[in-house]
Amino acid sequence: MLRVAWADREDRLAFRFLRGECQCAQCVNEWTGARILDPATVSEQISIERMELVGAYAVRIHWSEGHQSGLYTWERLRTLGEGPPSHE
Repeated sequence: MLRVAWADREDRLAFRFLRGECQCAQCVNEWTGARILDPATVSEQISIERMELVGAYAVRIHWSEGHQSGLYTWERLRTLGEGPPSHE
């Protein structure tokens, strides 16, 4: 789980859920918005190898299966955290 602590709440996002929500051009068609990555194909054992800040607006997650092109904005992470409590 990735734990994100906000000023008003704390969110816990399952790695598999988070990887399945990547919005990069390798995972979502830029023109149609259709999902390319099938979230069901994401390994249950996926983990975060490292993260890096991108400016003051996002983080880049380097996943254990080699994917690293997606950016997760703080706004997107907060929205993802508003979903069902479990995310698993």
